[in-house]
Amino acid sequence: VKELSRKMAKPTKGSWEKLKRLARYLLGRERMITKYKYQQWTGCINVWTDTDYAGCKETRRSTSGGIIQCGSHIVKSWSTTQNLVTLSSGESEYYGLVKGGAMALGSRGLIVDMGMKHRIRIRTDASAAKGIALRRGMGKVRHVEVSQLWLQEKVGRGEIEVIKIDGEDNIADALTKSVNGQKLEKHVRDTEQGVNQGRHKLSPVVEHR
Repeated sequence: VKELSRKMAKPTKGSWEKLKRLARYLLGRERMITKYKYQQWTGCINVWTDTDYAGCKETRRSTSGGIIQCGSHIVKSWSTTQNLVTLSSGESEYYGLVKGGAMALGSRGLIVDMGMKHRIRIRTDASAAKGIALRRGMGKVRHVEVSQLWLQEKVGRGEIEVIKIDGEDNIADALTKSVNGQKLEKHVRDTEQGVNQGRHKLSPVVEHR
């Protein structure tokens, strides 16, 4: 948030071009719709995580993105800059996995209050991150923060399952990096969303001055 505020306070010529590009994209896509179809409870919280290693060209910090689904329903999503400057893509992907695990545990607490059974399944396209999560301790990756190793304990106890998926199937991919129109449309479709023109008929009337 601080980084975004700084860029807004001192915009550059590149910032202006990005703003115009965003405005052109939004033409005809004024309304985003999230669909919640009737479904049976699957008993599983599905988490999709992805990380763009050192994606910020100024701070060299990585971006973590993720989606939490119950069945096909999106209950939470995020795209955040990591607090630490990581030394490898495996480390940054693991921190993204930790973020997804923490978010899933929060959602699980809400579901428990509703009296529903559940399990947590995290999907990642990073083999190195999965490898760190499945072992105990830091191994050869000595620079991983000790405070981030709690995920290993959860995985070891079977509370959280980590699954390796193909990068093309990762629906969190569009939350961490710039993607082309085809991939963006796939992301919208796979997350049970859609775009419509104009405002909804129940929306308040906007007064133009």
